[in-house]
Amino acid sequence: MIAKKSFPEKGLSEDLIMERILEAYHLDMDFNCGKIFGSMCTSPLEIARKVHGMFLDSNLGNPGLYEGTISLEREVHGAVADLINAPDGYEAISVGGATEGNIMGLWKARNQSGKRKVLLPVSAHFSFKKACDLLNMEPVMIPLGEDYLPDLAVMEDRLDGDTAAVVGVAGTTELGIVEPIEAIAEIAGDVHLHVDAALGGFTVPFLDNSDISVFDFSIPGVDSLVLDPHKMGLSTVPLGLYYSRDEHPISVESPYLTGKHQKTITGTRTSASIPAFWSVMKYLGSQGYRKILEGCMEKTYWLMERGVSLGLDPVISPVLNIVTFHHDDPCGVVDRMAQNGWNISRTVTPPGLRFVVMPHVTKDAIDNMIPVLEESL
Repeated sequence: MIAKKSFPEKGLSEDLIMERILEAYHLDMDFNCGKIFGSMCTSPLEIARKVHGMFLDSNLGNPGLYEGTISLEREVHGAVADLINAPDGYEAISVGGATEGNIMGLWKARNQSGKRKVLLPVSAHFSFKKACDLLNMEPVMIPLGEDYLPDLAVMEDRLDGDTAAVVGVAGTTELGIVEPIEAIAEIAGDVHLHVDAALGGFTVPFLDNSDISVFDFSIPGVDSLVLDPHKMGLSTVPLGLYYSRDEHPISVESPYLTGKHQKTITGTRTSASIPAFWSVMKYLGSQGYRKILEGCMEKTYWLMERGVSLGLDPVISPVLNIVTFHHDDPCGVVDRMAQNGWNISRTVTPPGLRFVVMPHVTKDAIDNMIPVLEESL
């Protein structure tokens, strides 16, 4: 048995190392086990795994050494810019995920405006609280109405001369709602509007549903936006794409590296997942993404129907591939499910049970989960 504490004095054989690695590996939940219903990530395509491994030493924090990776990054940025209607003069930056992109959006807003107040709908991801703490900004929470959309009247009332940024969400973490970004932009006016499209960025463009609100740069008031290829983009973790309507004003000199300036929060930054995503994007195309999402939505409605058969009340009719049910004791149900080896999650606003129907979720997995859920209610 390998000691799990203290730094090793002597090297070990590969066999001993792999023994411990496999022990740890088999303790992790695998997306293919059919029991993960609480994650917005999924198993990346095989081509993404293969390509990711080829670029493990790439570090775009020192870009001059990796011309090939940079070329793929430019293609990714351009293709996704087209998907989200980015305007001429846009800036795109690869980041570690939407959390980092959300921080960058508020960072830009603070530095450009010299102000610190941020209007956040209650539905906003917890990363915005982290961003406000890091940037010494003041979060002002906007309540949700009965439809679980931000109360626009309250938002308009709380917008004032001290406001640096307004946030809207395309694919809320709890319910999967695409908020009315166009209406929010009208309220924000000249104030920086940042859109968190971590989930919606790679779902809404591939859904044939005219009832879903537009969320991207086709709305003139949208100033920055982030979306995650490592969610419904089906690429490897981690990768987010941050877009700004114009050039980001924040950078620091990096005199010892091949790039003159760095604009990202991290120095060493996401690299291998960029060619991995390039490969997935080229492999699937819009048609492939559309087919996968259609399958996810079909299974989403199936899960909702099965939940209703247990007497559960859906919070909303699903907009994206998330199903939520009202429940008075969501923590208890989540814990009981976990004790039986099943991963589901909960909502806070309102209290309930949350199921994310990612591509790894099969109809059989749903049917296998329902009896365990019934016993856990």
